[in-house]
Amino acid sequence: MDSSIYIDPQIDLLSVEPTIVIIEFKVKPAKVAKIIEGNELSIEEAKKEVEISHADFLKELETYLGNQHLAYTIVNSYKTSFNGVAIELAGTAINELLSSAVIKAIYMNHEVSIPNTPKDSRYQI
Repeated sequence: MDSSIYIDPQIDLLSVEPTIVIIEFKVKPAKVAKIIEGNELSIEEAKKEVEISHADFLKELETYLGNQHLAYTIVNSYKTSFNGVAIELAGTAINELLSSAVIKAIYMNHEVSIPNTPKDSRYQI
């Protein structure tokens, strides 16, 4: 188990019920990596690293979950402002992913919205 993977404490790792989680990869999105690395990394190289991280994750999924016949569904892939995936799987299956070399963090999926009008009148235009 790779203890460097952050797991949102709201995720029930003992649950057999399917849940949607957001998995963040260690590789930064291309534009973020370019800003951090500067001239040492071209945008094309950074995009290639993002694609490789997704391909590596799919291979890991097959190794860790597919070979054990654990059900999962990739709900969405993110590559632009965030590098990772949304995936539906049982909480117990998440434990199988903790040996991943690709994963940085696993978060509970939460819907976030901005209110139409601020409740505090100081922030109204």
